[in-house]
Amino acid sequence: MSSTRVTVSAMCSSILLLCLAAAAVQRASAADAGAAGRGGILHIPSADELARARCPSRCGHVEILYPFGIGPGCFRQGFELTCDDIANSPRLFLGNSTIQILYVGNGENGFEASAVHFGVPTISGTNTYNMSWEAPVEGVKVAGDSNHLYIVGCGGGVYLHGHDTNDPIGFCMSICLDDKETMKKANNAEDQYGVGIGWCSISVNQDVRAFGFMVGRLNDGVSAVSGEVLSNVKVFLAEGYKFDTSDIYSSRVDERNVDGAFFNMAITDQPSCASAQKNKATYACNYKSDCLDVPSGGYACWCASDGALDNPYIMGGCRQGYNPNSKGGCKRSCGNISIPFPFGLEKGCYALDKFRLNCTSENITILDRQGVEYIVANVSVNEGYLNVQATQSNSNYNDEHVIVEAIMGRSLTKQDEPLNDLLYLSEEFDMKMWWSVENLTCSIAMSKEKRGMYACRSANSTCVNVTHGRGNTTMQLGYRCKCSQGFEGNPYTSNGCKDINECSLINICNGTCQNYPGGYNCSSCTHGKEFDPLKGRCVTSAKRRNLLLGHYG
Repeated sequence: MSSTRVTVSAMCSSILLLCLAAAAVQRASAADAGAAGRGGILHIPSADELARARCPSRCGHVEILYPFGIGPGCFRQGFELTCDDIANSPRLFLGNSTIQILYVGNGENGFEASAVHFGVPTISGTNTYNMSWEAPVEGVKVAGDSNHLYIVGCGGGVYLHGHDTNDPIGFCMSICLDDKETMKKANNAEDQYGVGIGWCSISVNQDVRAFGFMVGRLNDGVSAVSGEVLSNVKVFLAEGYKFDTSDIYSSRVDERNVDGAFFNMAITDQPSCASAQKNKATYACNYKSDCLDVPSGGYACWCASDGALDNPYIMGGCRQGYNPNSKGGCKRSCGNISIPFPFGLEKGCYALDKFRLNCTSENITILDRQGVEYIVANVSVNEGYLNVQATQSNSNYNDEHVIVEAIMGRSLTKQDEPLNDLLYLSEEFDMKMWWSVENLTCSIAMSKEKRGMYACRSANSTCVNVTHGRGNTTMQLGYRCKCSQGFEGNPYTSNGCKDINECSLINICNGTCQNYPGGYNCSSCTHGKEFDPLKGRCVTSAKRRNLLLGHYG
């Protein structure tokens, strides 16, 4: 069970930031989660095996999906759940902790949970409280790109820092005005970083298993607003919060104003994919799934098909991934826009769901990225990008960067940091959206095990790794296909890359041009001839012409 240890430090009542900086950080260890490992398995089970073990599939309205599970033989070590079915409405918890799970999704490598609330005491004469939190199991971490630490109240601040270090993550302070209506008008912002009116928040920014924080109270903080007595400062971890002035008076924040927290998961019995793959007996990913190193430690498994019903942690849990063969009779245009494979409009005409486009009744090509629609103005399969514009209904996305579409987890891609150097603006189109086929390197995609789903089908094509440099590190985003040098066309279809006849280009040679598959040769004009740039070929030289005219004249 996770725990929060509160240690009280009597501090001077000077400026809050100085108090926080001077406070000694005291960390709490996580509660014993050993019980969550007993009865767990380390091999890859089949659906039949889980059925024979009579593994519960639900707790109340929440579906339970392996590697999570309840009871011996139903979960991977470290991912045991418990179901509290004593109450009228059963509730699902992570291990023996107080983290209530609200949703577990296939392929997301994470789960939605209720917000994590921290009880902040109020002790006379004490202004600063040191607190810490640690996940109850090693493989679960706070999703940094999704969660914030919120403070609700008057005259309070929070300093968030790393659990094992004093490295700062963020700081914010909440102050109040003495008039409730004025406070309501001041709270138009969805997020308040730094100093907020009645509340503020700190973005966690990084996946962490644990963190520490200090809560400070100002001696001269407002104790009443419009004559009403204020409650204690409330601190909680959540994905979102909609401020209501009533929350600063009540003992708890109204849960209707709070979005739950999101936690990522990783297999941590090995530090990386390379290490895990050396021990097939305990390797967690089924043979049709991909392994991805988790930057914060461990690894996660992904089905190449990225389907909502897929589970990379059980045998046969991944459906067919990339389909290199399109069915016949596919519509390959929408208005004047060509729709080349691997993109398509109808089922069976695109290689993966992410390559599905829609053609409206007005012959407008639409790409739907998880509810955000873009108008497609051009598809370049050989160069690996789409020219897109945000639709009018999504005009708020016009100024946002678009990330590469790669099959990764929530914390790594879905609304991840923009890849700034993969976005280009031009007069004709709003932006270029670059893409990759799958989250595999070329060497893995071309391996014997993956050869059947290898995307580069033309004999005259080559594989290109799609990467992105960030600081001193390079992130692998997958691979794409490109026609070999001297060829052009579609590398994703058989015989799709055609030879470029360079000799048909104007003035490619100052002599005789000879084309061959993949290239060309230039040779000088024969004796007595010279290259005519207007005619684009060798002609009798002027000197030779004059000699001939003089001879026959």
